[in-house]
Amino acid sequence: MLILSLIILSSCLSAENPDSTKTLLFCLPVPMGQYRTLVDSFIITSQAEYDSAISYIKGKHTWIDSEPRKVNFDDFSLVCDISWADGSANFSYQVLKDTLAKSIEVHIIEHYGGGRGMNVFNHWLLIPPIPEDYSVKFIHSEGEPRRKYED
Repeated sequence: MLILSLIILSSCLSAENPDSTKTLLFCLPVPMGQYRTLVDSFIITSQAEYDSAISYIKGKHTWIDSEPRKVNFDDFSLVCDISWADGSANFSYQVLKDTLAKSIEVHIIEHYGGGRGMNVFNHWLLIPPIPEDYSVKFIHSEGEPRRKYED
């Protein structure tokens, strides 16, 4: 049921807006298990790039002993970026395709969670395939807090 809902939602969200060059795209955050740890952002559009990224992560973190998640690069691209936020933060995502600028904008929106310590968060997202002549921009912003705490 969840998968059907996501498919319906993605078809609605991917509709072109005739008054804008930007289109809202489907995105799905994916848990990467032991492969979630990164240093830089990744934009992966092929199996060869994915294998290279996995080899890089395995070489940097020799304790990883599980197999990586399978991704069908005919249907998806995989993008990832990191951010620092309070340990209780939540995130939401918005991905826009700008046909005029030939770019994909990946918006990572942090929602303050009330925590006092900071953590590194890795944001892995499956998105529709990225055209070869498009650039990808990661845009970080703050959204409304999801929890209200008093000091």
